Amino acid sequence: MAFYLHSAIRTIDEQYEGDAARIWADRPSSADVILRFLGFRGVGPKIATMAVNILARQFKVPFSDHYCIDISADVHVKRVFHRLGLSAPALPSRDQYRARSMSPEFPGLLTLPAWQTRRECADPVTRSATSCYMADICPTASGSGPLSVRRIVARVVPSSPGGRDSSCAWAP
Repeated sequence: MAFYLHSAIRTIDEQYEGDAARIWADRPSSADVILRFLGFRGVGPKIATMAVNILARQFKVPFSDHYCIDISADVHVKRVFHRLGLSAPALPSRDQYRARSMSPEFPGLLTLPAWQTRRECADPVTRSATSCYMADICPTASGSGPLSVRRIVARVVPSSPGGRDSSCAWAP
């Protein structure tokens, strides 16, 4: 870990004149910034994408687009996607493509709501699926068939008609 931290500091010093903010300066495309992070030793696609996602959502760093900010499908996101009927557990790569189809302009926007859903209401030990804010449309909670992707998008993507308030912390 110390090796990668030292390497990152050297890269920032040598390539960005000691100013990490130069990595995302001048409204670059999301792909450009992800590629810049991938240039750091020890940073792979998931970490690079998560870093750009956090810069966009939490720090409101302006990018020319958000197309390449994919969902970070960790175990929690995968479980929520499976429980909502969006993907099969044996096909985890579908999560990324499902997120892209649900929110093509910013697929990574679905990472935090899916993670929060897992933490708040899809934990098999501490929570009941019926107490979840998604229970009325969730096939796991209701025992119903496949879920309408349109209904999920309306529930979690702020820019969609009927979606959550754009003042939410995870809104771009």
